[in-house]
Amino acid sequence: MPSKLSILVFVASPLDFARYRHAALYFEFEKTHSNVQIEKTVRFNESVAEREDDIKSSVMEVVGSPGFLSFYERVNTDLPAAATGLAKAVFVSSIPDTVPVSSLRAIVSETPVDDLEGDWNSQNWVGDALGRLVTAGYLDAADKERAVDDMVDVILEAKDEETA
Repeated sequence: MPSKLSILVFVASPLDFARYRHAALYFEFEKTHSNVQIEKTVRFNESVAEREDDIKSSVMEVVGSPGFLSFYERVNTDLPAAATGLAKAVFVSSIPDTVPVSSLRAIVSETPVDDLEGDWNSQNWVGDALGRLVTAGYLDAADKERAVDDMVDVILEAKDEETA
């Protein structure tokens, strides 16, 4: 079974303005692939917590305050529920199970965090990360464009924006 990639869009709090809505990537890995380095590490150090075979899902995002954003990953996290502030999960694409989990994680985690510009945020980072997956050949450009358009639609549903 292929891995599934979605964009998570969270309602902003306390003011739900479009520019404050948070976006993240969510991977569900159906079939994991060990990589040799991880196997060697685990053989010599059984306390390693993130063996690739143990990773079933991942939320990848940038967190922090503007000017101080950094990449963050939460592994084996269930898809957040609406109660956690999730506005919507936008399905991006299925990724063939021939693509190693380690490759997906490396490409996304190495996406630059360019928050020195005033308007740059997690939404931009998600678009950049998806672009890197397209460049690597793991994601179709049309799927990326559709998903980004769908993400923007969810972002523009911000309730407080209508009353401001």
